[in-house]
Amino acid sequence: MLSVKHTVVVEPVPYPWLVDAVTVIRTLVEECRVDEQGFVLSDGQVLRDIRLIQGRHLRPGSVYVIENGAGEGKAAADAEGTRKDKAADPSGTARITVGAWDHRRAVHLELTVAEDDMATELDVTLKSPDRPALVEIAGRTRGGAAPLKLFEMAGRARVRLDDWWPAADSDRIPPSAPASARLDHRWVRADVRAVPRPSRHDGRWDIQITVSLRGRRLLRPLAAIVLTVAARRIRRAVVRSVDDLAAQWNDRVPRLVAMDADQLREALLSTR
Repeated sequence: MLSVKHTVVVEPVPYPWLVDAVTVIRTLVEECRVDEQGFVLSDGQVLRDIRLIQGRHLRPGSVYVIENGAGEGKAAADAEGTRKDKAADPSGTARITVGAWDHRRAVHLELTVAEDDMATELDVTLKSPDRPALVEIAGRTRGGAAPLKLFEMAGRARVRLDDWWPAADSDRIPPSAPASARLDHRWVRADVRAVPRPSRHDGRWDIQITVSLRGRRLLRPLAAIVLTVAARRIRRAVVRSVDDLAAQWNDRVPRLVAMDADQLREALLSTR
């Protein structure tokens, strides 16, 4: 097994801001109405590439498709024909299925995306959206033709939000890493753990990232040799990737958390 530990310093996200942001997004979705045009937002904008094809809006079991190719440059008749064709055979579209939509208990969504003979399936759960406490994501990729099967993998991630902020803001020691993930390829398994601490110098967060790699199944002895021989190169690649992610976070997050709820809602509406 190869283990890499690295600490990055990132801009913090206030928990009250997260609560407001989740509320804004949830409210925007709930305020939408569905008609023959597609999704109509509260300001009258129409999302023509998102359609409800089964059930009632946001009820358990409702199914949505997100499709491409029905843009503004097409004639209305062609766009309508395209929508009907894809409704009959939505295999080339992204599908979202609502498992649960309860802002007090949980929001549970299933997402399936097919592209270039590869399919990605995600299962996302947010517990207690009114006071976000836990995010869980599980997923897998599947390939069609034999060469693509080499890229098949499965993974899951878990962030205990009610443990993250006490550790990040008050240095309270959590019972285990508040954020963790596992990625399984047929040859290699990667485990990632993240533990936040308040920075000693400013209001930012110090996050210790631990990445562990090991071989799987019959290839475990061979993977152990490869990980040993390439250890230095792998460590550099992991550190560089973590630093890049932290740099992107620090570039984008301050602008987001500077927005209040009204500004965030306006920014979301203006992206369409």
